[in-house]
Amino acid sequence: MSFYLRSKNLDLGEDNDFNIVLNRKDAERLGVREGEIAVIGLGEIELHADVMETDSKVAEGEIGLFEEIWKHYNIDNGYSVFVDIPQPSKSLEAISKKLLGHDLTEKDLEQIMADIGSRKLRETEIAFFISTFFNPGFNDNEIYWMTKGMAESGDILSFKGIRGNGELVADKHSIGGVAGKAITPTLVPILVAGGLIVPNTSTRAITSPAGTSDILEVVMPVALSKEKVMDVVKQTGGCMFWGGSLELSPADDVIINVERSLRIQEFQKVLVSIVAKKISMGVTNILIDLPYGKGSKVEKADDVAMLDREFKKLFKKFNIECETIKRVIKGPDGRSVGPNLEIKEALKILERHEGKCEELEDVIIEMATRLFESTKVVPRGEGKKFAREILDSGKALDKFWEIAFAQGAVKKLNSEDIKHANLEYDLLSDRDGVINTINNIQLVTIARGLGNPNIKEAGLYIHKMPGESVKKGDKLITIYATTEGRLENGKGLMNIEKIYTFKQ
Repeated sequence: MSFYLRSKNLDLGEDNDFNIVLNRKDAERLGVREGEIAVIGLGEIELHADVMETDSKVAEGEIGLFEEIWKHYNIDNGYSVFVDIPQPSKSLEAISKKLLGHDLTEKDLEQIMADIGSRKLRETEIAFFISTFFNPGFNDNEIYWMTKGMAESGDILSFKGIRGNGELVADKHSIGGVAGKAITPTLVPILVAGGLIVPNTSTRAITSPAGTSDILEVVMPVALSKEKVMDVVKQTGGCMFWGGSLELSPADDVIINVERSLRIQEFQKVLVSIVAKKISMGVTNILIDLPYGKGSKVEKADDVAMLDREFKKLFKKFNIECETIKRVIKGPDGRSVGPNLEIKEALKILERHEGKCEELEDVIIEMATRLFESTKVVPRGEGKKFAREILDSGKALDKFWEIAFAQGAVKKLNSEDIKHANLEYDLLSDRDGVINTINNIQLVTIARGLGNPNIKEAGLYIHKMPGESVKKGDKLITIYATTEGRLENGKGLMNIEKIYTFKQ
């Protein structure tokens, strides 16, 4: 039974989901219960929202709207809202079919992606779909159709000819699993200063202490509108923004939220997610970073070889040229973990600071080399010299702040201006030796215990990296926390045997 209710705007903050509050009697009349989904009509806009029931927050005849609805769609109190029960989604039939081991059609996967993107499926139903990545998995056709459906579930941007670039649009993306996210904020300005168009979309933390977006927003806004992104790229040639702020592959964003609660990711899902996002951004040339090693997301060389092959194969189907870089990981990318510390580390490299992380800079220069040469900005063999000249000349630093101010930054900060939390604790070496590896999973666990990514000042600084010699009593890691309780959490996780291995 459908009917109209008067809107009541609730000041309960924003959430990742669309939520409405119904008086219990209206919910009964409609035929829905707490946790189920209702369709609401706001003029020409139709949304699928999660139902919450109440006896007091809204009266009969009213519908309570959470801030993510009334603020985004400019709904005033007393607006007439259409309410109904959604028709059962055909996606559920397709998900059931996959759970039973059957292959899905292009239409099935297109429907699933569309329904996830428009929030027609509940979190539990999406979790069932995610489980099918693990068993029974998907064939090549299904992966292609799913990627296409995911990209088409939202906006697709085009940067062709935006600054005389023709059709060339470049980007870099990592499969993740390594602590430290200072690569992208340093690499993108180098690439853009070198003449490439780079609209870089990044994520917030899922299983890491901080995503690239988490560290960038220490110094600049990253939640941008589609119009703002286009304007920033038109002005500067590049952009570094949070993909969740746009309707780019919205099905993927919803799936990521479910993955966050489940604390899992699967290789085929990572493949589909990354490729769909790059299709949405109109990318023509991509560098995929494939770090692997003990304590990272991908530990085996065979697995990274598989991902290398599958990325190239899937990108080719969408006419995107894919270059990969396979890196054996023995520790974090850089010496800093945590939003403030990581952006500070990126700025030190751009500033040519005496205390910059040389290991991290070498990785960034190698990635820039690959992209400059694969896009034919410079001939093969000349990319490294070209990238280093951009960095040493200060052009990359200038471009970083040009992009930052175009995105809405209000103040230029030096690396020394960015502070860490005031409480600290040092982990000291209990032996002499040479460090072999640092376990990224343990670093992530410690950083989260300190409050990352939400507490941006918290984090870790690694004094001794793989390959370096240590003496008994040397500092290995310093942790930073904002409260005594958080500091104790971190100290309780600081176990040398779990974090470090030493060469025999």
